[in-house]
Amino acid sequence: MPKKAYLLIESEPGSTPQLISDLKGVKEIMAVEFVSGPYDFIAEIEVDDVSQLGNLITNAVHPIKGIDRTVTCISIE
Repeated sequence: MPKKAYLLIESEPGSTPQLISDLKGVKEIMAVEFVSGPYDFIAEIEVDDVSQLGNLITNAVHPIKGIDRTVTCISIE
């Protein structure tokens, strides 16, 4: 059963269109929403095992141009 997590993303100003496109290009990211509040985006992630999250975020998400900071919230359901 896949494990779900939500990634709260702070981005650089003006990076919205390309950032959404780049995030949607990561196969483990099921959805990306542009939101108001302290974060700019929320991405829904599904992986086979929670242990994959760190590697995915470090190697596939953080290198995306325009991302400043992220917070990962793992679904405990």
